[in-house]
Amino acid sequence: MFTWFASRPIAQARAAVLCSLLPDTSENRADIKEAILTGNRAAITRLRTRISEQYGARPPVVLDMFSGRGIISLEASRAGASAIGTDLSPVATLAGRLLADYPLRDWSAEPPLPYSPGVDLDEDKEAVEASPAQSNRRNQRTSSQLGLKGLADEPRLLVDVRTVLLEVGRRVAERVATLYPGNPAHGGKTPWAYLWAVTIPCDGCGRRFPLISSMVLRHPYHRTRDEGQALELVFEGDEWRTKVCDGLPQQQPTFTSPTGKRGKSAHCPFPGCGHPHNLDVVKAKGYAEQYVDAMLAVAETDPDTNRKVFRIPRADEIAAAAHVDFSSQAPIAPGLSAIPNEEIPATAGVDARQYGFLTYGSLMNSRQAVLFATAARVIAELYRELSGVVSVEYAAALCSYAASNIARQLRRATRGSRKESRGKPDGSQQNRVYSGDIFTNQSTLTHAFDYIEPGPGAGPGTWGSVSSSLLAALRKVLYENRIEAAPARFRRASSVALPFRDATVDVLVTDPPYYDMIAYADSSDLSYVWFKRALHSAAPDLFDGSLDGKDGLQDKAEEIIVKGRGAKGQGDHRTQDFYEVMLARSFAEARRVLKANGHMTVIFGHSDPEAWKRLLAALTNAGFVVTSSWPSRTETAVTGVATISVTVSIGARVAPADRPIGIAAQVDAEVISQVKNRCRGWDSDGLALDDQLMASYGAALQVVGRYSKVITPDGSTVPLEHYMTLARRAVRDAVALRLDEMPLETFDPHTRLAIFWHEVHGRMDVPKGEARFFAQSDGLRLEDLRGPILIETKAGFRLRHDAPERLTSASSAYEVVRGIAASWSSGTEAAAACLSAAERPATDAHVWALVDWLATKLPSSDPTAVALAAVKRNRGSIQAAVAPGSTSTAAKQPSLFEETS
Repeated sequence: MFTWFASRPIAQARAAVLCSLLPDTSENRADIKEAILTGNRAAITRLRTRISEQYGARPPVVLDMFSGRGIISLEASRAGASAIGTDLSPVATLAGRLLADYPLRDWSAEPPLPYSPGVDLDEDKEAVEASPAQSNRRNQRTSSQLGLKGLADEPRLLVDVRTVLLEVGRRVAERVATLYPGNPAHGGKTPWAYLWAVTIPCDGCGRRFPLISSMVLRHPYHRTRDEGQALELVFEGDEWRTKVCDGLPQQQPTFTSPTGKRGKSAHCPFPGCGHPHNLDVVKAKGYAEQYVDAMLAVAETDPDTNRKVFRIPRADEIAAAAHVDFSSQAPIAPGLSAIPNEEIPATAGVDARQYGFLTYGSLMNSRQAVLFATAARVIAELYRELSGVVSVEYAAALCSYAASNIARQLRRATRGSRKESRGKPDGSQQNRVYSGDIFTNQSTLTHAFDYIEPGPGAGPGTWGSVSSSLLAALRKVLYENRIEAAPARFRRASSVALPFRDATVDVLVTDPPYYDMIAYADSSDLSYVWFKRALHSAAPDLFDGSLDGKDGLQDKAEEIIVKGRGAKGQGDHRTQDFYEVMLARSFAEARRVLKANGHMTVIFGHSDPEAWKRLLAALTNAGFVVTSSWPSRTETAVTGVATISVTVSIGARVAPADRPIGIAAQVDAEVISQVKNRCRGWDSDGLALDDQLMASYGAALQVVGRYSKVITPDGSTVPLEHYMTLARRAVRDAVALRLDEMPLETFDPHTRLAIFWHEVHGRMDVPKGEARFFAQSDGLRLEDLRGPILIETKAGFRLRHDAPERLTSASSAYEVVRGIAASWSSGTEAAAACLSAAERPATDAHVWALVDWLATKLPSSDPTAVALAAVKRNRGSIQAAVAPGSTSTAAKQPSLFEETS
């Protein structure tokens, strides 16, 4: 219903729940497959019947102790279980209730709402685009006048949520009408958005100018003969104003990065000045409170073409926005300011903070802040009104959906929301205009000096627009609940102190935090501060302030994540060791509440083996053994969610007391055999090599879990890390890479690592933990690879493709080939000298096999690939230059890579 991070796909959640509840039989497999692939109702009914028969009169209890938005709990309810979700975050807890609690309740006996029913906000454009007065008159009509035929057939919750959303939008539009003057030329209609920019004083001439990253308003679109629009700055003495012109921009932006370089800077656009201001100077001006917002343009919908078009702002529009003073806003509740004054933590991942925007209320301009504060105040008022008409629970549910719409709108209406002009300058693509998303990735709230402000009218990012998408999501959930299911129950609770008695949970299916990938609480604090203002009375168990940390934000004392590593997370208690210790405590709690024969499924994904090591260590330290594992392609690179392509579901049970002791050599052989067998299935499923490496950890632990411990001949215990390394090596061996019919294992260790690294990661930067595991798979040390094979970067390590520092008889084949490629520009003799320097025969099979392989693996335009292609064509000449008895001077002269006195 609103953004939550790394949300679990329905298919995987359904698979994990059903496979955890039911035994592995051919009938169950067939029906689970149908339930996942097609949502077959008959298959789901059969599965529910078998679950009921297996667990008796009382439905099984399924717990998700990291419930997030509640998708696992939703699928557990649909399976006929008694579903419970807990999460440390009150924002996540609310998300779960909106998805898997309220939609599954029967609200049919509730009294009618005291408001006129609304029409579908995404279907009745006139209703959401009308002026406040028109909207008010329209909502006084009866449902028959509105043409709401069939409305009674819709689920009660959907009808009433739509009505409440429309009521909130109507009241807010009325109260802020003076701040957003309508356009007389369009019958008083309110524009849908306003383009703003922060201005700074120039250090060169002292005049104030706007920070604009793009002068494009709309790209041209030749198909509709639309020339597009561009912004232009007009200078009159010491002042500037904007002009909207047809066609492509004729001026350069004032805040950009130099061509081909990173790091933005601002340039004064006044004629005769052009003074540059680097990013540090721009930041300093923010902290010195020298920023001033200025309205650049107004966005409207052209009544004739229905296009989103721009014009310059009128004087009354500028004046209305300039006279907003949110400091005069009365508190929403005792001790709760109307505009969020909670400070943004330095490590929160909110980009605006580095520019001097230090509170969550400052993430929008004054008028935006008042608009959102008005919406929060109206929702709080509606709860007081509704709780006297309908049940308190129903009033809370309806207002919670309305508040969730604030969270949806925040994504499209803060300083981080850029104007998105789709299309291309050449006019070949459609040129729609949107309000951009503030989440650039799953943990960072972006910032923009030029940003879009959706108003109370109709258009992208407005209340009516995001209401439409909320209703579509709710409608989908309601209509997919075709089989009666009990509502899931959600409580805010820490996973290290679960509020349940011992041995009361049949199955635990959970998706633990993704290590350092997502800062859940930091990324959702923006929603939290607004939820407190809208729902302090409607949802007091979550938002009355009692769950606040010392900073007034979500309490993060027990949040189980890694908050950056090194300088990035300096001073934060959420370290790697904290993550492992707290996760082990969580799994210990899971063991406590699980019944003796209970089953736990843990869903996890991360590219860094260090994250896997800590998760699996926490699992085993808590007394669980892995009983099964299977990888699934689940995540996509969509803004606001995790970007890993594969996650692994790990089945686990409490470790039996009578497990035997394992002998290292025997267990090693079993692990290798198990992983290689699984690789064949992963290959047929199309899993990439890096995904197979990740999936191999669970497969290895399935074997290790059969033993109480594994010992070496000297009696010492084999560490977990050994089996992760062994599993990776088994994957590599199972791939059976061959270069020119030469098996990978016949190459020297450094070359073997380089080949497999290139196969898995190519030219990508790899985290240090992953690089270390790569080295260990071949019995190598990362320190020995740094330089000859790998180069260290800010992000970790990268495979070298450039020339080696020197070549000797100890150089690997991979270094020799890099030397040949780098020397080729100097000719045949220089390439031949590399073989001589490394004391390699002219026909060295490993060197030439690697030349062929690497030339095809690299992009054809890559300089190394171009050089190697030429080397292949001239192989005979190079070999002749180093052949015995050759008259070439290449073998007689010192190589470029040899040390000379």
